[in-house]
Amino acid sequence: MSQPDVTTSGPPPVPEPTPPTRPRPRSWWRVGFYTLTLAIVLWAAVLVPLPYVEYVPGGPTEIEPLLEIEGTETTELDGSASLLTVFLRQQPTLQSLRAAVSDQRRLIPLAQVFPPDVDRDTFFAGQREVFGRQFEIAAVIGAQAAGVETTILSEPVVVSVLPGSPADGVLQPRDVIVAVDGQAVVAAEEIQARTRAGAVGEQIALEVRRGEETIQTSVVLGELPGVDFPAMGISVETAVYDIELPFDVRLASTTRIGGPSAGMMVAVTVYDLLAEEDLLRGRTVLGTGSVDADGRVGPVGGVPEKMLAAAEYGADVVLVPASQLDQALTTAPPDLDVIGVATVEEAIDALRGKGR
Repeated sequence: MSQPDVTTSGPPPVPEPTPPTRPRPRSWWRVGFYTLTLAIVLWAAVLVPLPYVEYVPGGPTEIEPLLEIEGTETTELDGSASLLTVFLRQQPTLQSLRAAVSDQRRLIPLAQVFPPDVDRDTFFAGQREVFGRQFEIAAVIGAQAAGVETTILSEPVVVSVLPGSPADGVLQPRDVIVAVDGQAVVAAEEIQARTRAGAVGEQIALEVRRGEETIQTSVVLGELPGVDFPAMGISVETAVYDIELPFDVRLASTTRIGGPSAGMMVAVTVYDLLAEEDLLRGRTVLGTGSVDADGRVGPVGGVPEKMLAAAEYGADVVLVPASQLDQALTTAPPDLDVIGVATVEEAIDALRGKGR
């Protein structure tokens, strides 16, 4: 006979107590670390400059107050002629990103603007010296255009020598070419004209001044990639070492403006002050471009950015180097009258034909 199931009753089992957990220490150090890291990142993004430079449009600078002319009569300007400027600004990360996504701002590698082995103060001091030399040349070119008898003493100086070219090993940067085939030369264009008129394999005799030494040498004209005429393989510029005017023209005050880009507008302003005609005719004329000893207008930096400043300033006419007209039109609004000129004479003619 089976035993019946028996269920015994009694007090319920008491569960074993759970050992108390210790409270986690507050991670204030983690919060502080993350906060500090974020602060450093934001500081770097806002303040630490990247190795890029941005051209920032500057305000136009009127030319006439910079001029001081003594010893001759001048006419009163009817209007204003101003040069366009840009600032070189090394931007931090946030500003660089804004420039990178904007179609009206450009970033340029720092090494392309500032020579790596030159102190910044030294660089800007050198640029102000360039402005002073350009001012003197431009004043003479403007006076010449107004019919004043002047003298510009210049010489062609080698700027660079292309490696592997016919001139490599014969000429050096800073060499002054005194004569070509026994004929004295005073401008780079004379040398360029001689080589273009020559033939590949032709030997050209050169008299060169290198430091205190005068050297007699020669270069055989050759072919260069991408060049459809005989060449020596050198870059030459006309350097002015003395000028003569029958009156005094000088900077009226010191300026922090540097570089050669004021040349064309200085020449145009000097012309208008000395000539009988009224060139400006009540207009606001802005411009940029360098000038050489032959009155040619050369390229300068920051042209697209300068057009933004010209539009904001309300210019009637803007003059730019002919070689950079396409650059200027990339940022110039459609209603801004931008004219490309290759010489100071073309600049004067353009203003004559743009009366109100």
